[in-house]
Amino acid sequence: MATTQLDKLVPVQKIAKGIVRVLGMNPGPFTLEGTNTYLIGEGEQRVLVDTGDGKQPGYFDLLKQVLGSIDRIDRILLTHWHADHIGGVNRLLDMHDIVSRSCTVYKCQNEVTDSADTVCEMLAVARERGKLRDISDLQVFEVDNLRLQAAFTPGHTEDHMSFTITNRSKPAELTQGIDFVFSSDECLLLTGDLVLGRGTTIVHDLRPYMKSLDRLLAMRPTVLLPGHGPVISGNEKGRFNAVRVIEEYIKHRNMRERQIVAVLVRQPPADKSPFPRNGGWLLEEITSAVYTDITDPKIIQAAQNNTLLHLGKLEHDGQVVRVQNLYRLIKHNI
Repeated sequence: MATTQLDKLVPVQKIAKGIVRVLGMNPGPFTLEGTNTYLIGEGEQRVLVDTGDGKQPGYFDLLKQVLGSIDRIDRILLTHWHADHIGGVNRLLDMHDIVSRSCTVYKCQNEVTDSADTVCEMLAVARERGKLRDISDLQVFEVDNLRLQAAFTPGHTEDHMSFTITNRSKPAELTQGIDFVFSSDECLLLTGDLVLGRGTTIVHDLRPYMKSLDRLLAMRPTVLLPGHGPVISGNEKGRFNAVRVIEEYIKHRNMRERQIVAVLVRQPPADKSPFPRNGGWLLEEITSAVYTDITDPKIIQAAQNNTLLHLGKLEHDGQVVRVQNLYRLIKHNI
């Protein structure tokens, strides 16, 4: 995730009727102000989306504060396997002043990610107690008058899920302490780490990531509820900011791809490769040609990783071929 100077997020934000953002209290270079978790519902049985990293006592105190003495979390939905999103599961399942004894955990199950030792450990209690369930694409979770629907959106991780939230009741009046109301024809979108409230995110596989962004864009959400950073709402000139941000994510990635292709069209340097060139470029040469203003070694490494993601997509799309450590363009549209 890209880091910028952070504006302080309040720990608890009442976004709309039945939707509360609770900050995971785990700030850092990759989590921004911390992981956003979301309590959904108003009744005695709530849904929690993501759980923080499980290491912050203050986070559990916030959940208790929002729930009060009667209400409990009955279902936990996880967007993806990263520790700052699922690390709180084990502790929560033993905290019966926060979760019900029947609390069930839902996660998109993936053979690759779920077999990792750290993921197995973080989900151990749910699995041992028979409380771990799969999430399927388009699966619906209803709580009070709100309807959550899962959308499989891989790219940040192989198992990533987003969730739309729609309102089945008439919109309430805007009251003090609530940011906005939404009607039955509007869609709020829990984006996990696919789209952030600030900056850009880390991508595992660019090709499915771009398809996932296209899928989110087609939903035309009015509000984005990201896994990190501020909630994205409002509109400018009749256009929802949520839609604009998704479009900007897509535009940024497409621009970077065009820049890389523009480099590969040119003749490569003639003095660095130990192999016959045949029009091929080394990864570090492509990166330097695209990211011309970067000098920090750590940022250069991140830029190379990003360039590699794009090259992998171009290779899969049949536009680039890799021979040994050289990348050569074989087809382009610029």
